[in-house]
Amino acid sequence: MSIMLSKEDQALYEKALNYGKNVLYPAGLDLEKSSELTRKMFLDMAKNGFCGLGIPKEMGGKGYNYLKSALIYEGLAYGDGMMSFIMQLHNNISMEIATFYEGISEEIKAIVPGLADGTKTTAFALTESVSGCDPSATSSYAELRDDGYHIFGKKDWIANGKDADYYNVMVKDGKDSKNMIMLLVDKGTQGLKFLENRERLIGNGISCGSLEFDNCIVPKDRLLSNNGFKEALIAIDVARVFTPAIAVGIAQRAIDITAEYLSSRVSFGNPIIKNQGVQWELADLSAKIEAARWLVYRTASVMDSGEPVASIAAKNKYFGTEVAMETTVKCAQLFGSEGFMKDSRISKLLYVAKMLQIVDGTTEIQKIVIGRDISRKFLKK
Repeated sequence: MSIMLSKEDQALYEKALNYGKNVLYPAGLDLEKSSELTRKMFLDMAKNGFCGLGIPKEMGGKGYNYLKSALIYEGLAYGDGMMSFIMQLHNNISMEIATFYEGISEEIKAIVPGLADGTKTTAFALTESVSGCDPSATSSYAELRDDGYHIFGKKDWIANGKDADYYNVMVKDGKDSKNMIMLLVDKGTQGLKFLENRERLIGNGISCGSLEFDNCIVPKDRLLSNNGFKEALIAIDVARVFTPAIAVGIAQRAIDITAEYLSSRVSFGNPIIKNQGVQWELADLSAKIEAARWLVYRTASVMDSGEPVASIAAKNKYFGTEVAMETTVKCAQLFGSEGFMKDSRISKLLYVAKMLQIVDGTTEIQKIVIGRDISRKFLKK
């Protein structure tokens, strides 16, 4: 399967890259300190055409495919990985609400334009501390009664949990049921409570914490899907297309700022970058980044083709984030003492890389998915 980037693809990447370099990068360290500035930057990104990427044009979105979207997130991440992550998180959930679920109500369709232009935001309430990366072990549940769905339970580590206007929530359709459903919960619904905003190594410009559902009543027309588990797995595969694109963007930025820094520092009479050992280290990392980049493009192209994507998406997530982690750690080492400073650019990239290894299924989960796919082929024989 050949992968060719069209002139439109390249133009979209260049637009995102230039925006990342000229707008996101200068504000990068300040974004970590201010939720107001993060929100302002999010709206500016939306104004510049980076919101609603996968939502059809007739619903107010851009109508881009997965490859075009991946290119945009890579370009944005070169400027600021965290802002690229925040935008793709919102775009993914919004696209899923707009396009994934069959037979959604007109009331739900009516909120899509606001999601497409960024004036309304979303959160995906899937993870629970008791189940972690195993969504089938969800304990939260909803009971269908005459006045709607009554939700009980708790969701943890929910990005944008405090500030979202809408929550895409996966719960069991009964306390003792094994079936999962997806419900759309509006902000301010009685019985919904955001418990805390825990400080993280990175990403403190948006809220992240637990959501409590204490007899939270949701109208029947807020049902998204009766097959929530299947929908959640598809949503996770989508994230595993885009998270590595962000990883590639931050890894490339790490290489570039490291090479620039080492070119300006003189040791033993020569710029440090002239040291052959340093050049070999950068060459090794650069080759891995290029391989990760094309695995992202390949995975996005498979997603666009409609072919099964779970295995290659897991490889993509595993490899891309591992390369980003290795690159940022080694580049921080090459920075020396400056790489250990909390306010240095390279340390922020390192923190983002570690976050990307954990979200949307840890590295270990990706290995399980890949390993099972390999063994399944031969166990059938």
